[in-house]
Amino acid sequence: MDAASRHVVSEASPRLGREDFARRTVGGARRLLGCVLCHRVGGTTLRGRIVEVEAYTDDAASHAANGKRTPRNGVMFGPAGIAYVYFTYGMHHCFNVVTETVGRPGAVLIRGLDGITHAAGPALVCRALHLTRRDTGRDIVTDPDLWIEAGHRHRGERIVRTTRIGIRHAAELPLRFYLLGSPGVSKRDRRAEALLAD
Repeated sequence: MDAASRHVVSEASPRLGREDFARRTVGGARRLLGCVLCHRVGGTTLRGRIVEVEAYTDDAASHAANGKRTPRNGVMFGPAGIAYVYFTYGMHHCFNVVTETVGRPGAVLIRGLDGITHAAGPALVCRALHLTRRDTGRDIVTDPDLWIEAGHRHRGERIVRTTRIGIRHAAELPLRFYLLGSPGVSKRDRRAEALLAD
């Protein structure tokens, strides 16, 4: 068993409830680190420990910028705990979990997983767990085949806070979080990591 696989908790771990998602997005993003994203496909449960996330609310980089609701981003306005999967660049799917209270837009993008092969980056997360736009709207709290299990961070495991990746607007906001040293992290920020050591 490799180091990444040892980080995945057992299937007996409780799944997260509505209250775990219905919180402010930044806190919700940090809360998801160490939890396990699970998708049952054809009788097989695919599982990966969440090690990298980004928070999106109504800032300029968000699909819900300025609080504008559209057919595409409607699920971001709640309820919390709903899956939001979008297609980008004509080739990649990206998986998000809705946060906040009903009417207030928010979602956490899952950017990296440990314990499953090739899941360092949001498109790779979706590919590894077989998630597509068809999964938008699924309720992660009640869906029998798509859920997030409670996890934990190990002793000494630290959270790096840095800027989000691949956006043009609001790129200066420190709304990406990842677990230091995790192989599923898509891109390390050595400057931010160095600050943790100070």
